[in-house]
Amino acid sequence: MKMFNCMKFGSRLVSGIALSALIALGGRVELGRAESGVDKRIEEFKAGMHKDAAHGEEGKAATAAHGEEKKPAAHTPAKKEKHAAPKAAVHKAPAAHAAAGGHGGHAVAMDADEALKQLMEGNRRYASGQAKGPNRSAVRRSELAGGQNPIAVVVSCSDSRVPPELLFDQGFGDIFAIRIAGNIVDANALGSIEYAVDHLGTKLIVVLGHERCGAVTAALQGGVAPGNIKSIVDGIQPAIEKGKARYTGHGELLDSCILANVKMVAEKIRKSPPILSEKVEDGMLKVVGAYYDLDSGAVNMTYMPN
Repeated sequence: MKMFNCMKFGSRLVSGIALSALIALGGRVELGRAESGVDKRIEEFKAGMHKDAAHGEEGKAATAAHGEEKKPAAHTPAKKEKHAAPKAAVHKAPAAHAAAGGHGGHAVAMDADEALKQLMEGNRRYASGQAKGPNRSAVRRSELAGGQNPIAVVVSCSDSRVPPELLFDQGFGDIFAIRIAGNIVDANALGSIEYAVDHLGTKLIVVLGHERCGAVTAALQGGVAPGNIKSIVDGIQPAIEKGKARYTGHGELLDSCILANVKMVAEKIRKSPPILSEKVEDGMLKVVGAYYDLDSGAVNMTYMPN
């Protein structure tokens, strides 16, 4: 029994020692495992740090590259380009405007001879009852809204039977009309003509008298005209003297005075300084005279000095 107890005690001792050894070994194993796990996590953390850093560098590079694309400077040319077109258009219009004589309409100021030809062809259509009534549409009106470039100045009587646009079969923007009783000109009329010639580029001036002109008739009859009509009669009076002097007894004296009045006004325009006289001398302006027949509707040239 004592032996058994001794053996039992010895077994317990051995077992205890073994157990202690196992516990100690297990602790070291667990500790080793723990240390290994920590080391592994440290390595993973370090690897992650390197990965994040690399990713960060890539991100920065991508952001930098993306930033280069999104820089305001990159959009600046587009904005300037966007605004450059309207700016160019604003400056282009006046350039085209000036090239067209300053006010649009006809692309180039028409030559005096060509303009006279166009007027006379229109009169032939009108007199023959074949008037076309050109350039009177809404489209033409819109085209002229920005400016004008008339082919001729027509100085005619205010008589309601003598509208130049109709008897020359022209339309909107074709004729720069100066209308006053007896087709005479004063400073205001000359200023208007100068505007058409100097600013609109018109190269032809037509002084148009007409059959049975009431103003010339009043001047021929003499006497004192009432009110401001006197200024018109006085303006025509020098032509009456010339008409009488050139009258040969054929036809009517009135017609001779009407023709003399047309010539007198045309010469006054030609010699008007400084703009008109200089343009005439330089060959840039033609001034002619014409006579309109109320009965036939025909216009005949009566004065063509150049």
